[in-house]
Amino acid sequence: MKIIVASYQCESNSFASYHPKKSDFEYFKGDDIFKKLVVKEIFESYGHTVIPSIYAVALPSGTVERDINEYYTEQIFDTVRENSDADAVYIFFHGSMEVEQIGSGELYVLKEIRKILKKQDALIAISLDAHANITNELCDYADIISGFKTVPHTDQAECQKRAAEALCYCLENSVKPYSYMQRVPFLLKNDTLQTAYEPLKSLISLTEEQEKKADILCANLFLGHCWIDAPNTSASTVVTALDYEKAKTLAKELALKLWNTRRDYKFLIEAEESEECVRRALEGNEKRIFITDSGDNTTAGAEGDRTEILNLFLKASPKKRVCVAGITDFHTVNTCWDMPDGEEIWLDKFGALGKIKSHGEILGWTKEIIGKSLTVRFGNVDAVFTELRSAFIEKGNFDAAKVALSDYDIVVVKLGYLFTELKPFADRELFALSEGASCVELSKLGLKRIIRPMFPLDEFEFNP
Repeated sequence: MKIIVASYQCESNSFASYHPKKSDFEYFKGDDIFKKLVVKEIFESYGHTVIPSIYAVALPSGTVERDINEYYTEQIFDTVRENSDADAVYIFFHGSMEVEQIGSGELYVLKEIRKILKKQDALIAISLDAHANITNELCDYADIISGFKTVPHTDQAECQKRAAEALCYCLENSVKPYSYMQRVPFLLKNDTLQTAYEPLKSLISLTEEQEKKADILCANLFLGHCWIDAPNTSASTVVTALDYEKAKTLAKELALKLWNTRRDYKFLIEAEESEECVRRALEGNEKRIFITDSGDNTTAGAEGDRTEILNLFLKASPKKRVCVAGITDFHTVNTCWDMPDGEEIWLDKFGALGKIKSHGEILGWTKEIIGKSLTVRFGNVDAVFTELRSAFIEKGNFDAAKVALSDYDIVVVKLGYLFTELKPFADRELFALSEGASCVELSKLGLKRIIRPMFPLDEFEFNP
């Protein structure tokens, strides 16, 4: 049997001004997509013919413009047109892509594929991020839906494999699965929702127990993505089963359990306004303190160009060694790039005299080199400027930028929760409740298109 494989992902942020360009997508075509996707061996082990399309994945950004969306989706549709007799399609999406004038990017792709496929019983399986905003119609077009079970995300490969195995099972046994979605009307601070801790830890374990049953293929909790102002923005549960009523019943049971935990999510670390985080970091006795600039979190689609926390440290003239990484500033990087290390420069935007410390590189989401960085030293404060948005999520990002993470007492990164790879370097973590496109305070976002009532903006009863 023939299975078409593709991936098209960009987590959107309605409040970010930067819309992704072609250059922002890591792109592969044909067999090269399997440098990133892990499903080929599974499909081939069952004797199926694999038809690769494209892999196009971008760092979270603003909403996707129609011409960019068309550029990538038409390549997927061309593959489907050329293989319209395919028995199945597998796509690795994000689940929270918002396309200008279209809405859900994932739903658009699925609808178009269904129009092209000749076989009415052709199966479509998809994998989704745990922060997917599921549309009401998604289950009308996708037969098998598998979501991440970890936040921070560490099980992308397992999620792909689960969908692939479920798809092969259905093809081998000539059965049609059913997926049922139950919306859960809450929209919580994403950074409080971590699966290694209760109450999500037990809820995820429950989904794993359900998936051990022969007739339950996938049981998912989707936690929603609060920075998209759209009707499908909320948490949800989705179950794929061999029996429709079982899928429906379990999805509703999981939804009620998830709803009942809505008041239990708290920040796991100190979460304070930026000024207070800076004060605590300067007064702290720990060897290395991290501050996450949550309102300008590039992994949530923000621009990464805000300088509020850097300015606070410059004003403080600290005795501790501080690194702020990385601030998106194309102009500073490229204007000063030809200056040698050690040369003094005056930066008007800070009203401060700095000295070029190092010329480096920035890494993309999948660790490829995507541009240049320039580190400028202001007394004991080093600022890593990047010509493109970048997420400093591990030591390798600092190494590429030619700054030694171990040299600093305080490190500021533009994240929400600290990524797992950085935790060994942090003796203390502070979560700055800063302003920006990824501000975690729902009441400040001005959400207008979400379906109300929505907790915590509203108090109400919910019975799925």
